[in-house]
Amino acid sequence: MLFDLRASGRRRVVKVVYVFLAVLIGGGLVLFGVGGSGFGLLNSDQNKGGGSSGSSLESQALSAEKKAGASVIVVGAPKQTPAQQAKQWGAAARLRFQAASAGFDTTSGQYTPQGKAQLEAASTDWLRYLALQNGTVDLTLAKLMAQAYSSGGLSDGKNGVRAWQIVVAAEPSAASYTQLAIAAYLGGDNSIGNQAGAKALALSPKAQRATLKNQFISAKAQYKLQKQQAAKQAAQGSAASPLGG
Repeated sequence: MLFDLRASGRRRVVKVVYVFLAVLIGGGLVLFGVGGSGFGLLNSDQNKGGGSSGSSLESQALSAEKKAGASVIVVGAPKQTPAQQAKQWGAAARLRFQAASAGFDTTSGQYTPQGKAQLEAASTDWLRYLALQNGTVDLTLAKLMAQAYSSGGLSDGKNGVRAWQIVVAAEPSAASYTQLAIAAYLGGDNSIGNQAGAKALALSPKAQRATLKNQFISAKAQYKLQKQQAAKQAAQGSAASPLGG
């Protein structure tokens, strides 16, 4: 057997095997992000297959944004059709989202201020894309933006609902309805949340329904807590102001 270290020469073989495995695992972590955030040197730009860094992605996004707005900003620039502009805004939003991933702190599970700034820019580009897009919306991009608007990102329930509604329309499932319901509850829209939640429960196995209900209750409670905190901060700010009562 290979691991019978009493046999002649087997100890050296075992050492070689372990060194090889260590190199393999280390290479996977550095080059492909295996076991970590998923963003390694060779897959930081997954859609283009290159080794673009966050700054490079931001540069590409800026280029796409300039192209999208060229017919408006630059006098004499070739006029673009709305579809062409939409394509550029969509590409910019995708690149901004990818750049934001470079600003994700895996330790805290939160985006850094730089990462959130990229998500804000992605949101601006996405909304411009939606305003110009006449036809089928890019489903993959909609899913990315739905993540961007989640509580772990921009915490934007209204735009999160809009993104998840696009996903649900294309891929109605228990999972997508669940995410739509949670986004709606986090945004304080119980009407949409209840409708989506009911569909999610109906499409889910009975064994999972109790867990889903708890998730919905938690999302509602989180919205109430955020509202209370916002009201408390507003009251404190008013009391601290010289013009306050």
